[in-house]
Parts: sequence; C-alpha cells; structure tokens
Amino acid sequence: MTSKLFNIALFLFLSVAVFAQRSTGLNSTSSSTANQPTEAKNFGLSIVKAYFDFNCTFVYSKLANELTVFETGVKIAKASVPQNTFCANSPLRTDMRVNYQQYLDNYTPEVLDYKQFATKYPSIQNLLKLQPGDFYFGGNVLKAGGLELFKAADAVRFVIRKGTSGAYQIIML
Repeated sequence: MTSKLFNIALFLFLSVAVFAQRSTGLNSTSSSTANQPTEAKNFGLSIVKAYFDFNCTFVYSKLANELTVFETGVKIAKASVPQNTFCANSPLRTDMRVNYQQYLDNYTPEVLDYKQFATKYPSIQNLLKLQPGDFYFGGNVLKAGGLELFKAADAVRFVIRKGTSGAYQIIML
C-alpha cells in the first residue's frame, strides 16, 4: 500500500513538473544557460575542495589539454607538466591545519562570465581573451578579516570552459 501511494505521489509530482516546464516555455537550453554561473561556481568549489581533500589527481584530471598561464598568456601543453610534478606542492598553508569549512568561512569566491571579467579586469582580458562560455573563478577572494589559508592563492584562481564532453575544464591557471 505504501509503495503504491509513493508511486502515485511520484507520478503526480513528475506530471506537475513537466506541465509547469511546458507551460512556462522552459527548455533545456534556456535553463542550462541560466544555471551556468551556478554550475561554474560549483565546479570551482569542487577544485578548491579537492585541494583540502589532498586529491590533486582530481584537479589534474580537470585540466584542459592546453592551458594558458594566467600571468603571461603563454600556452602550454598539459602533457608537458606531468601529474607528479603538478601535484608535488600543495597550495595550502603548511604552518597550520586548514580545512574546507575554514575556506567557506573565510573566502567569498567570485564567478564572472567573460563580459563581467572584461569589465572588471580589462588589461588581463586583453591578454587572455576570454570568450563567450568562459567563466573566471576567483576562489582567492578573502573576506574582510578572513584568515589566509593558501601559500599559493593563485591555485584557486582560474578560467574554465566546457569541453567537447560538456563538462567544465580548467583552461587558464
């Protein structure tokens, strides 16, 4: 009986959701476009969390095959930086214990699309040339009075773009 009620409730919920989507004219394209900043932020936070989890393999797996160096605009092949070299040094402070919750408490990450980035950082935009669909993740924005948790805060500042698989990749670091 409980199973039957659950199935009926699930059917009704799904029916209402489908009807609401059709009646408001929502489609997957407009919905996904509206969600892109949230998706970009979640991706960026997953990279930051991976550092605190000491999961550099995850971070390395999210690097595009060609990377642009943030400060210079120079392009390098991911293959030219082996994973063991990339992961040799953690960007986290080593003089104290740090964790992801401390990050959330002390930082306010910013996510900017390419237009917002060009407005806020015009000289860097001239060098890097972000494109539509690119997002800048500034995970190094310290709250007022916040505790610095990184010895290399630029590791949590990067540009991402969806790859051919539809998943975000870090394209500039």
